[in-house]
Amino acid sequence: MLGVKPKNTERTTGFLQGFQHEDGGFDSVKVAFYVIKSLSQLGSRPIKPAYPLMHFFGIILRGLERPSTYVEVVSEYENLHLAVDLVHSLNFPVDEKKTAKQILSLSNSDGSFGISRHSRIASTYHALKILKILNRNDKKPKETLRWIRRCELPSGGFVSSPDASTGYLEETYYGVKALEVIDETPSYPKETLKYIARFQNPNGGFRRSQFLGISDLESTYYALSSVNVILSVPKRQ
Repeated sequence: MLGVKPKNTERTTGFLQGFQHEDGGFDSVKVAFYVIKSLSQLGSRPIKPAYPLMHFFGIILRGLERPSTYVEVVSEYENLHLAVDLVHSLNFPVDEKKTAKQILSLSNSDGSFGISRHSRIASTYHALKILKILNRNDKKPKETLRWIRRCELPSGGFVSSPDASTGYLEETYYGVKALEVIDETPSYPKETLKYIARFQNPNGGFRRSQFLGISDLESTYYALSSVNVILSVPKRQ
């Protein structure tokens, strides 16, 4: 996003390729996703075919039949999103219609996504992204956009759900990205840019909370990615 190439590209490529096992597998779908995507950014690829990813995909898809999550987990659909993205980009065979149908069956009556009627902006984003990758985004509930708008604050930024009063940086990221998936834009772009700026520390990095915290790479990515989407809106129009 910053237009800067990382230093020691060859060493970084070797480091990433070292995460793949002898059989072509990875420790988790997250490791596989970030390794393969990072290698692609560096103009490289895994040393061995990543066919074991289909094993991850099957486990994750079956897990959605009785989904569960924990407080520290961003979304119960995140791993499936990463798995769908990977198998699709690697041209592995997937029953797109069945997968999309299962995701749509998990939507709530208000158009949002989240288990046990616990709607969250992160889960809604991941679900929409899966449908987009599977070319089934046209079948999303019509109420979804209305629900996302309810998470958007006129003062700038997004919250995790309409009944939440304050939010963290990642929630604005998921709100902005969810709108992008369905070709919509924030209603308050200037206010949201100012809101994101409140998370920046004097060292240039961004923190998770607008009130206090150290800079971390993940929050900095959320901030830059959100700003990038908002500023690119005129170009896309």
